[in-house]
Amino acid sequence: MDDTEEMAATPYAEAIGPLPVLRDTTTHVPAWERETSRMGVADSAAHDLFRGVDPISPGTIFAKQMDRLPHALVPSLADLSSSITVVRRRREVGYFRRFSSFSEAFHDPVPATPSALELVLPPPYLLPPDGEEPPAPYLTKARDARQGLTGYLVGWHQGEYSSCPLALRGQYYVKAPQWWPDYEVPYGVMAEPPLVLTYAREELRRGDPAAWSVFRAEWAVSTAVALLQAYDERRVVLLYPPRLRDWIRSVGATNIAADARGEPDDQVEGKLLALLRLLDELPHTSAFVERLTNRAPNRRDRAGWVSVVLEVGREGSRALVDEDLAPYELPYSTAVTEARLAVPNPWGAAVARRRHLVRFPGGGDIPPSSAYEPVPPVSAPPEPRPPTLVPPRRGDNAERSQRVPRRIVAADALEHGDVPDHRFDALHHLPPRGVALGLANFLGVDADELERYPAGYLVSALCHLVVDVSQGVLSWCWTVPEEGSTDLEGLLNLVGRRALRDAFTRSLPRVREGAEDRRRRWSEVGDGYPEGPPSRRARLEEYPSGWGR
Repeated sequence: MDDTEEMAATPYAEAIGPLPVLRDTTTHVPAWERETSRMGVADSAAHDLFRGVDPISPGTIFAKQMDRLPHALVPSLADLSSSITVVRRRREVGYFRRFSSFSEAFHDPVPATPSALELVLPPPYLLPPDGEEPPAPYLTKARDARQGLTGYLVGWHQGEYSSCPLALRGQYYVKAPQWWPDYEVPYGVMAEPPLVLTYAREELRRGDPAAWSVFRAEWAVSTAVALLQAYDERRVVLLYPPRLRDWIRSVGATNIAADARGEPDDQVEGKLLALLRLLDELPHTSAFVERLTNRAPNRRDRAGWVSVVLEVGREGSRALVDEDLAPYELPYSTAVTEARLAVPNPWGAAVARRRHLVRFPGGGDIPPSSAYEPVPPVSAPPEPRPPTLVPPRRGDNAERSQRVPRRIVAADALEHGDVPDHRFDALHHLPPRGVALGLANFLGVDADELERYPAGYLVSALCHLVVDVSQGVLSWCWTVPEEGSTDLEGLLNLVGRRALRDAFTRSLPRVREGAEDRRRRWSEVGDGYPEGPPSRRARLEEYPSGWGR
């Protein structure tokens, strides 16, 4: 019998019977009975786990695991592991047999760093999708299980983990080592746990040096593959910790980028080395992480990646940062450098630095053909205000429907003169942290850029933005024909998020200039502002709140 026959595997549904359906409890007991009747699995560690978690109905725990393994295969006896009684997918057939051979020949202590000699499976490691990949939520749950002081290393197929009581988890799962945080990937990284964790879980729990040496090498390969895939799919570099990058270099970019014949792919190798070199140049501090988080406060994974672009020159591939992360001086791309020079004012960079986060309907960062253009500048002359309509008397419904248009009309619209800027100037000393984060999340801009302005400037600019929008909506209402209108694009052009962001961008520099001018003009009066400029005092006395009625 050759190796191919020994490592052959048959689909579970053909060899044993139909898989249990998780939501159909009537299928759990028959499926469990078929599973326990298999040869060589009754005393396995996998079955001990099922019976230990739920002694009354172990079939339910078995169903939770098999629900995540629709492509499960029944291995030959030579490839049967005690930690899992099936093979999760086709590419893993023969793994446990190879690991057993490696473990028997392993007599040296665990080296300081992993190497390619400790990889059980041969290349290639960058494989195209085959339809058997675990869904992203499974990988996320596996990562969440590794966190905290009581974290455990579990596979993405172990759906029964959440059902296991905390007091029993140490008997069936591998506890995350104390050094694990130095080698963990950021949140949102789709890196598969090492195969040895699936097929040699019991060896890892016992502290077998061969199993742990394979674990380190496979984790380095898995994270390197995730690093390359993140760039190919999203054009980002994942912020791996320094020690994890050392493991990847120790295994070797040449070995990770090798094809099925064992020959390295120069293009993939150069890409991987370029990304690692860029990671060495990025600061790994809490301040830098906060800088990234402020770019998108509503995204939990934002602190784990940076937008990059790969440029190929005479000296080979070079990865450059493709988003403006001022005040950090980093190796920026040409597009970012040119955008810095083209921005007329410092705050305008907030929108430019968010360009990689803009997403339009249908996906992508390019607006569709029907996208609305930004609103015209506020300085444009307003349209003449139409005369006030006098409503008809009661009872004249027929005549009223003919004379009064069906419009929403404001009787007394706000004007920019109704915004008491001097009141907001008093907030100059307040920290703008809360205001900046709120506006950044709403407008989709960079929070760090907003924090350069006092809270009074931000609030005043927001009030001016309300006035701009109200004036535009009022003009739009008076242009609607009496029989209805199809000009909904015009309204969305006024109140859309992009339009509000553009209007706020224009308002903030004017507010700052106005505040500085008022401070100079009234510096002779005293330390503080008076109740208002002379032209506004009469109206402020009439309306103490400071807003026109």
